[in-house]
Formats: sequence, C-alpha cells, structure tokens
Amino acid sequence: MSRVCEICGKGKMAGKTVSHANNKANRTFEVNLQTTTIEVNGKPKKVTACTKCIKTARKTTK
Repeated sequence: MSRVCEICGKGKMAGKTVSHANNKANRTFEVNLQTTTIEVNGKPKKVTACTKCIKTARKTTK
C-alpha cells in the first residue's frame, strides 16, 4: 500500500535535515495517514486518509 491520501492525493515530500553544524542531508517527510471509515452515498467505506482530510470531513458533516 502506498503512503498516499485517498481523498486529497497528498504523498511524501522531500526536504533536508539540518544539524547544529549546518550539515544538510536529504530526508523525506511522510504524511500522517490513518485508516478511517467515512460514508459515501450512505454506505460506510474504509479509506486511508491524512489527518487534515479527516478533520475537515468531521467539520463538514456536523
């Protein structure tokens, strides 16, 4: 399973780790993905979504 949000498509991003000595090394930033259940057309469906999408979905369903 790839580390990509099924709702917004957000995936891993690349950046640098910077030490106190200002040494730079490549690293990746993973998305905070959670498995959750959402309703699609009245039916519950399990999806892997980022926490930002889960938070937005809870706000809009209230």
